[in-house]
Amino acid sequence: MTITFPYGETVTVLRAGLAPDGYDNQVRDWPNATSTPYPGCAVAQNGRDESLTGDRNAIASDLIVFMPSAADVVATDRLEIRSRAYEVVGEPFDWVSPFSGTAFGTVVYCNRVEG
Repeated sequence: MTITFPYGETVTVLRAGLAPDGYDNQVRDWPNATSTPYPGCAVAQNGRDESLTGDRNAIASDLIVFMPSAADVVATDRLEIRSRAYEVVGEPFDWVSPFSGTAFGTVVYCNRVEG
């Protein structure tokens, strides 16, 4: 049994291949990324939404996203949530209850720094 969120929102996985940057480096080709939408996701703040200090005014936001089980998302992807792109942080993982065996879905941590 997989848990679904009937009032969840659509989160889109953005995946970019590698392309040369003109300096003999391979970089992610975000303008030509593929996109795969996943409806029924749950999105929550993950403990940090803060202003960074120093030489710039920046806002850092961390989110945790609960996606359908076995969602095709990897550490090099981005997630589009509410029209904003977030970097995936670490490896996504499938969350399964050790008590019931219920698959709750794929858990993804992500962040965004603006400014």
